[in-house]
Amino acid sequence: MKKKSDRKSLKQESLFVRLSSFFFMRARLALVLLLILLISGGTIYSKVIKREGFPPIQVPLSFVNGFYFVNDKEVVDEQLAQPFYKIVSELDGVTKVQTTANANDFNAVVYFEDSISPESGAQSVRDAIKDKLPTQAQLNVVSIDPGSYLNKYDMLLTVYGGDGNIEELERVAEFVAKDILNQESVVLAEPQPLLAKAQNPVTGETQKTQTAFNKVGIYQDNAELNFYPAITVGIDRDSENFDVIRLSENVKEYLSNLDLSEFSGDYSVVIGADFAESITTQINSLQDNLVTGLIAVAIVSLLLISWRASLVTAIFMITVMAVTVSVLYLVGYTLNTITLFALVLSLGLFVDDATIVVESIDAAKKKKKKPLKVIKEAVEKIGAASFSGTFTTVLVFLPLAFISGILGEFIRLMPITVIIALISSLILSLTAIPVLSKFIVLQSDKESWFTRINPVAKLEALSAKYLGLLPRLLKTRKRTGQVVAVFMVLLSISGIVIALGFANKVPFNIFPASKDSDQIGITLNFPEGYTIEQAQKSADGVDEIIKNEAGDLVERVTYGSFSIVQPNARSADILVDLVPFNERNIKSPEIIEALQITLDKSFVDDTKAKVVQYDAGPPVDDYPFKVQIYNEDDATALRLAEEVRLYINDLAVTRPNNTQAKITDTNSISVAAIKRIDGKQFIEVSAAFDAEDVSALLVAAEEKTSEKFTSDYLSNNGYEDTEITYDFGQESENADSFAALSFVFPIALGLMYLLLALQFRSFLQPLLIFLAIPFTFLGVFGGLYLTDNSLSFFVMVGLIGLVGIAVNNTILLTTYTNQERANGNEPIDAISNAITKRFRPLLATTITTIVALLPLALADPFWEALAFTIIFGLASSTFFVLVSFPYYYLGFEKMRHSIFVKRATLWLFGLALIGLVTGWNSTYFAISTGLYIFTTVLLLEQWKKIGKKR
Repeated sequence: MKKKSDRKSLKQESLFVRLSSFFFMRARLALVLLLILLISGGTIYSKVIKREGFPPIQVPLSFVNGFYFVNDKEVVDEQLAQPFYKIVSELDGVTKVQTTANANDFNAVVYFEDSISPESGAQSVRDAIKDKLPTQAQLNVVSIDPGSYLNKYDMLLTVYGGDGNIEELERVAEFVAKDILNQESVVLAEPQPLLAKAQNPVTGETQKTQTAFNKVGIYQDNAELNFYPAITVGIDRDSENFDVIRLSENVKEYLSNLDLSEFSGDYSVVIGADFAESITTQINSLQDNLVTGLIAVAIVSLLLISWRASLVTAIFMITVMAVTVSVLYLVGYTLNTITLFALVLSLGLFVDDATIVVESIDAAKKKKKKPLKVIKEAVEKIGAASFSGTFTTVLVFLPLAFISGILGEFIRLMPITVIIALISSLILSLTAIPVLSKFIVLQSDKESWFTRINPVAKLEALSAKYLGLLPRLLKTRKRTGQVVAVFMVLLSISGIVIALGFANKVPFNIFPASKDSDQIGITLNFPEGYTIEQAQKSADGVDEIIKNEAGDLVERVTYGSFSIVQPNARSADILVDLVPFNERNIKSPEIIEALQITLDKSFVDDTKAKVVQYDAGPPVDDYPFKVQIYNEDDATALRLAEEVRLYINDLAVTRPNNTQAKITDTNSISVAAIKRIDGKQFIEVSAAFDAEDVSALLVAAEEKTSEKFTSDYLSNNGYEDTEITYDFGQESENADSFAALSFVFPIALGLMYLLLALQFRSFLQPLLIFLAIPFTFLGVFGGLYLTDNSLSFFVMVGLIGLVGIAVNNTILLTTYTNQERANGNEPIDAISNAITKRFRPLLATTITTIVALLPLALADPFWEALAFTIIFGLASSTFFVLVSFPYYYLGFEKMRHSIFVKRATLWLFGLALIGLVTGWNSTYFAISTGLYIFTTVLLLEQWKKIGKKR
């Protein structure tokens, strides 16, 4: 039974205190609810929620291909390509149509607006062209699914053996495809034919021709990589009831019992390509990091606070994970690489909530008050700071959920997961932690023997004491204090200047290749006029090279895994599955280099072989710099194309930091096919660089090429009806998504400023809190430089997460300092007390975040750059917050009260306003803008003070 005095006091207390007190006084009920959350979350995590690799990405385009046996590209272009464009270009949502007409086949790519789903776009194309094109043309319209094999399958089976007879192999493949449909997990099984039937439009006869080939390489018991002719069977699952991991288990069991004895010959069926292997590796790696992070949190709490606090923190962290996974499941998301990484990233964010609340309760407990009083005092001190810290971080991540394009869709689940985890963490920190503390932390007032002898706690207390004493030197030893203050401020400024130096040395690449991968690919482009037999012979040579150069590092080689069309007389794609990177000493780039050198030496004809690395992100383009030359006359277009090719070959381009790179290779220019974009015929010249920071080099190369081939140059050299454009394909799409970050990030900062201005009732203190952001720069750019990583899209995502953690630190310090000021302390004493008292939670947050992310940075090449961004950036920010931030705080406080600053502010405001109006260049304009904003804030702060006095 609650006393009346308790009920009365509850009405007068803050919402945070009332919320904590409500559950604290109903502790048993709260424990039951907590247990329900843990059990339900654990069940969903282990038994219910589906597991995926990277979440599926919707690419708004359709691919069209088909055969038209007329042996004349002009006829294919006139009768198929041009009519196709005229029909499809009128559809709603179509943004671009690209067609290619060859002698006997045709393909097209139809691009749609982001709002159009891939399948609905493909269906609209099917409906539009139905019965409107030559009936002899067999056209296939498909939507693009980059998360599938052959654009539509979850798994590929490979049938091989016998004497290599294609028709017999196809019969075995058809049997397997029909038989495997009896498995409950499989809803679709389709053999990929190598023989095609088509009607000759001249003779009217139906003919059967080999249009493709296929092979598989398997590392067998004889410790040798052996290659066999093969047929691929595409498998699709019942996605409602089975994830790809369960599909893989089900198919492996089926294959172990498969009986092919009715066929003469020794046939075998193996899994040719399977997402489950990489997904399991990714999930296990991220789960290990989650466990590592949880252990790190518990250990840090044990060493810096107490074993009781460690236990409360561990239970809290597991509960937040359980609640987050439950919410993800309820809103229809899966447990995949992005959501799991977001949970790892969130450890560093919501450990802040746990550490602050537990530490505050532990500190209040030492005052020997009653348990309810302890909880109220602890929550009163940190409730507002925890709330503002959480929601400023939510505001940082929220704009990421609205980035458009493929990269935006790829990353969208990360901010959603982080936001769910943050809100769950805030609520549970104010409800579950006080309840758990009632039964654990508050059960004993005595200091444990471990706490008394703990050397880490003693070192932490000593460090906090002396760091807190540094600002007090301004009172006790004024001259020394002034020297220390100047040194600390200059130290932080020097750190920012040095960071800018590192930033100039860090390469820029929106989506760079990982430093290692378990898969590499080889693309083969055969000379014009090659037959299937010649293409197969070239592929045999490639097989021997793979076997000799990397045989013991290869687990499996599969032809035709990703391309929409099977390997044929024009091209072939080869997927090479390597031994997992944690089981080999040679990294994939070294394997790629060795293969590429040998392949380049081996082909005497015009066959082009390119070895690339397959990563989780967008594929790396062999020739990323692309110039399109539009002209209906082949001779004119070829002449200009050759002129462009000769100009850009060995062209040196300059990056923004004044370093140079070269274009080292250009592709052969061909008119074997008629290519059109939006009905206009073009020839494309493409080139490769001798460096990997492609994003920066593309811009520089375009600028230099444009300076040469101006409209005046074209008209003066006989190219009046010719147009030159620069479309870099996926890289251009990536650039748009990356540019969106530079747009959404300032919006997020603006929203954060407004929230903090309301929270602190000050226009100036939010700017002070934002100092945590430049304090991260030394660690971010220095860390990227030292670990040899590029500035990329994921690094920017990591920087956004880092801002959320770093700003929390300055929010915490500023809040506590304001509380000290409200208790009558002078600014110097207030900031000194804040450093001493808040040193432990700041240190705990930093250490646990770093420990949680470090294994991921060291063990997973894909996440390395993002993890190192947060690790080094947080270490840098925490250091400067502890040693330099106090002097900025004192300086800002002095500015608020100085008559000289009041007058100077008015002059600076006027000068900045003039600069904004008459800015001579972008640099001066930017400086004036910053000065204008800062002086405006100072003026608002002064006017607010004048209003208070009145």
